[in-house]
Amino acid sequence: MNPIEQFLRKVSYKFPKGYPDINDPKDWLMLEGMLKGMGINLNEAFTDFPKSEEEIDNSIIKNIFKAVKQYPHLKLEDPIALAPESPKTVKISRSLQRDSRFIPFISQQLGVKFNDSGAKYEGITIKFGEGSRGGRGVASKGLKFENELVAELELYNKEGLTEDNKNNYQYSRLIIEMSKEIGIKPGNFKVELEGGKNQSRPLKFEEGNPIVSFSAGTAAETLTDITITKDNKPYYLSAKYGSTLTFFNSGITKIFPKSEIEAGEIKNSDGISLLKTFGIDNKLFCRVFNEYGETNFSSESGASSLYDVNKIKSLIQSGIGEGYYMVHAGTKKGDQFYKVDSAYSQTASDVSAPIVYYGGSGGDGKRVDIIVESPTYFFKINNRNKAGGLYPTHIMCDYRKK
Repeated sequence: MNPIEQFLRKVSYKFPKGYPDINDPKDWLMLEGMLKGMGINLNEAFTDFPKSEEEIDNSIIKNIFKAVKQYPHLKLEDPIALAPESPKTVKISRSLQRDSRFIPFISQQLGVKFNDSGAKYEGITIKFGEGSRGGRGVASKGLKFENELVAELELYNKEGLTEDNKNNYQYSRLIIEMSKEIGIKPGNFKVELEGGKNQSRPLKFEEGNPIVSFSAGTAAETLTDITITKDNKPYYLSAKYGSTLTFFNSGITKIFPKSEIEAGEIKNSDGISLLKTFGIDNKLFCRVFNEYGETNFSSESGASSLYDVNKIKSLIQSGIGEGYYMVHAGTKKGDQFYKVDSAYSQTASDVSAPIVYYGGSGGDGKRVDIIVESPTYFFKINNRNKAGGLYPTHIMCDYRKK
């Protein structure tokens, strides 16, 4: 019997079905928490690249960042990578590791000895790596997909899709679906890659209701990664790769100010409104961050009873948006192309009652997670610090299609 099978047999009795159902978000969170307790992190991804000290809360990591930035031959604006789920690990770009002058410099700056794998500095593990930079990380797979799809659309526009050239296409099925839905044919459209704009989607409050707003005006114009223009009409495509994705990722430092959390209660109207939307206990929310490292909150987690389901639906529907096409690859169900219109958005946001996890799935994290599901998606909404610090900086709505 292999170690994985031994582990599953040992813990299966704890799950309602007698085994962990990875399609059930509650089972997935339980399994995630168990593995985390064994030092196995399923969500580790070095996707945050701070460009200034102000983006880093941890004072020790801030010192590391400052030391790296002082290197006189530095060419990178964002030389380190952080993972929210690994707050005690920093990755320094391998381009600096390859520079023979850097290791002696950083060793002297920090007063520690570096070897080929990195170093330890005041409880922080320093490694060398690119994170999602350079085509090897979670985010870069999405960027790679966008570039490949644009290249194939340009090829289709020039040569069409035939028996003779079909082997030149990786995403022929998607292009056929687009030709049927949008009416693109060789020579009749233009394609533009826009994902690099990374346009913001901040939260705003309308009569106390939290919703996602869009910096480019409409959801479609903000969310587009690839824009096809045919007969002077734009068609917006949101390109996604992988199973677990994000609908919105909005800053909350003004909604949940550090000073109010430290005082033990959120008092500003927007913060109170957002907590009440999900039925999150105000003082318990603050305790999660103030008592991090001291208290496990697993016993406090569970189904919320004081939530506002209409506000949750409104928030998620605003985050999904409408007026664009979803192009989704890298899933077990194969490549998918479908229209996100008002009807789709309404059905997809028709969510169940929320389950609130104080301290995350294990009860000891510096985060508060909310699980809901609709006929279309499993949603995991989390409030956490994206740069490895303590107090929450963002609310993220991750989703997985059913």
